[in-house]
Amino acid sequence: MDKLIVLKLDGNCEQGFRCTLKIGENNQFPSTDFTGSDNLPPNPQLAAFEEEHWREKYRGLGSHSRRRNQQNLVRLIYPFLHSDAKKNTAAESGAKGLSFRIKPKRISNRPSLKDCKESGEKLAKMLNDWLSSPEFAKVDRLIGDNLNPNEEARVLICTDDKHLQKMPWNRWNLFAERFPKAEPSLSKLNYINSEIPRKPVRKSQVRILAILGNSAGIDVTKDRKILDNLSPNAEVKFLIEPKREEINDRLWEESWDIIFFAGHGESEHDTGKIYINATEFLTINELWCGLRKAVDKGLQLAIFNCCDGLGLARNLDDFQMIPQMILMRELVPDFVAQEFLKCFLKEFVDGKSLYAAAREARRRLEGFEDRFPCASWLPIIWQHPAAVPPVWNDFLLAPDSPAAAENLPAVAAPKRPPVKGFSRWRAVVLASAGCTLAVMGARFLGVMQPIELSMFDRLLGQREPELIDHRLLVVEVPDKDAGKYGYPQSDATLAGALDKLQQFKPLAIGLNMHRNSAREPGRQKLISLFDNNPNIITVCSYDRIKNFDPPPEFSEDKLTNQVGFSNLPKDEARHEKGNSIRRQPLSYHPKLSNFTNNCKSPNSFSLLLALRFLENQGIKSEITQNQEWRIGAVTFPKLANRTGGYQNLNAPVSQVLLNYRANSQPAFKVTLEEVLSGKVTSDLVKGKIVLIGHTSEVSKESFDTVYGKMPGVWIHAHMISQILSAAIDKRPLLWVLPQWQGIQWGDAVFVWLVAATGGLLAGRGRSPLILAIAGAAVIFAVYQGCMAIMAFAGWMPLVPAVLALVATGGILFLYDRS
Repeated sequence: MDKLIVLKLDGNCEQGFRCTLKIGENNQFPSTDFTGSDNLPPNPQLAAFEEEHWREKYRGLGSHSRRRNQQNLVRLIYPFLHSDAKKNTAAESGAKGLSFRIKPKRISNRPSLKDCKESGEKLAKMLNDWLSSPEFAKVDRLIGDNLNPNEEARVLICTDDKHLQKMPWNRWNLFAERFPKAEPSLSKLNYINSEIPRKPVRKSQVRILAILGNSAGIDVTKDRKILDNLSPNAEVKFLIEPKREEINDRLWEESWDIIFFAGHGESEHDTGKIYINATEFLTINELWCGLRKAVDKGLQLAIFNCCDGLGLARNLDDFQMIPQMILMRELVPDFVAQEFLKCFLKEFVDGKSLYAAAREARRRLEGFEDRFPCASWLPIIWQHPAAVPPVWNDFLLAPDSPAAAENLPAVAAPKRPPVKGFSRWRAVVLASAGCTLAVMGARFLGVMQPIELSMFDRLLGQREPELIDHRLLVVEVPDKDAGKYGYPQSDATLAGALDKLQQFKPLAIGLNMHRNSAREPGRQKLISLFDNNPNIITVCSYDRIKNFDPPPEFSEDKLTNQVGFSNLPKDEARHEKGNSIRRQPLSYHPKLSNFTNNCKSPNSFSLLLALRFLENQGIKSEITQNQEWRIGAVTFPKLANRTGGYQNLNAPVSQVLLNYRANSQPAFKVTLEEVLSGKVTSDLVKGKIVLIGHTSEVSKESFDTVYGKMPGVWIHAHMISQILSAAIDKRPLLWVLPQWQGIQWGDAVFVWLVAATGGLLAGRGRSPLILAIAGAAVIFAVYQGCMAIMAFAGWMPLVPAVLALVATGGILFLYDRS
């Protein structure tokens, strides 16, 4: 899974719900709220419709099945449940329909399949209408902004309201239409921090305890057949209609990874029951000690393939016990229960995650809804919030581990004849070392810089998307606004926008527009806003071709504290993206400037804005003796003349590599027209850094970047986010392998190791075709390795390594054939 979305709904349908959204990456439970609290309005009609209309229609289908009359079976199985003949008659009548895995009851009204389907569709529509409430729109938007359509995600609906737990969350349009790979699950509203579930205990086989309980009127032999044919890596122990003490003994005396139950079950007065034989049923309270012991020994998953399992889940979750449960939220037909189990276990054993396997199996049930309405609604995962769902291999030892291989017979390796003449290892070492020196020498001369920078862009752009930075807001001036307010905008227009934004108390406002000359009307009002609001910062720039001075009305103090230079260093290289912005300037000494204009601000626009935010957080900054910035506990090292693929930077400005946030849009955005018309709310602005800049075509403010053409204001947003994320979130800065006195020895070692691998391959190749295939596989592996390291902000010398690998392999291949 790529994302974990936790939606807490605290309240009830009568009074409404207080909603809290949290979003985490890589299955990590988020520790802080991603957003503040919103509300879902009261909706008692939804709860009443589900309970009194849809459930009655759905359960009433039990009288319309064409299956064999099970009247005699009911007489055998349920006499202990019915104390008089009237109740027995009711049970017999109910058993004439679908073979539900629940105690039969009398059905007074007999709806049709059409009635049930229409009732289900109406319930789904009522749920979606409710979730489309304006009060809930922010939650919907935040989920949509932080989730990709092709991204796996598990969504925890945390609530204690029994009506919400019964709702068909899989039919929420957010998941059913926009994000099909997101799978909803249920969870308690709160959990105990000290009760963090254990990880799976790896074994040579996955241990499953399968309890086949009371099966009158249903066919649990199919469940057994599915488990019998599960996998050679599974050890299944069956208990057939066991006594209570048999189950308890198994839980205490042995360790289990998965517990499975098939048979009759129901929830009565919020208490879940499973019927284990013809005369006994169990509640969770009666198994508490045994289940606690099983969890302590590594139990990860419980599958209750019986009816009405929400009562079981609630009782189990009261003790914060089993990490994951799969159950049926309503009455489940025998056929549906078997089909779900078969499809789920196949997908799970084949390597899919628990959520992905459950989603695929649940959707397979949609094909049977012409006979079994709402079948795909029934399966649901009940999840402990802090547990990480396992995959099948999490239960198994690694194939190459000593424990997994201890029973395998030893096989003697074939002997190779000794190599005559020139030692193979010596040849590999010398050839790989020579090729490494040649490649690194060419790199030193700058021959490979264009292609290395292009490959750097490719690796950087292929990283997994990141969440947008909620500390930033960008106010764009698109083509529509440029046409409405003119270009460039008047001082009065900008003053009006700044004035409206200031009302919402932003931490800082960055105006990425040059105001070195008056654009009447409104000049005096604009300057007074700068005078009265030291948190407003604007730009100047210096360039050999065009210079932009700061506003001439500014005092020396404002020139230092409210003006930052906005220059974006371009890489001058003759290739497709030669002018890409890959570096972020931080500061420079004004005396080093060789330009004659008045842009003498020592700090960059992005640095000034970031420091305002960090100072408000109590994070201090300083310049070290090496003229490097230290912000909090993070040092921003200046780029050396040779950094990664760069071979001649020689820049007097203190700068770092720009680690773009892995998203072309790193922040929320609004337009200038939305600000001026009052459509922007306080929650988008308060306590944030607000950037204002042009994105229109007429401004010609776009630059080449990793993500294609990008307006300057968005590049500055990436730069500010990099500083904030490094200082606050510990997000790494881009780094390269070590060097000494301009000699990139760390890169050379990496290149040599890859080259030696190419030499070893050449000695194994029996034909040019095999060598080419093996070489392509190694190049792909090296590329994937460099991409993985780039995910941790490391820039590896991919291009020199591949060239050295190919050269070494080719030289040794030709040498062997000669």
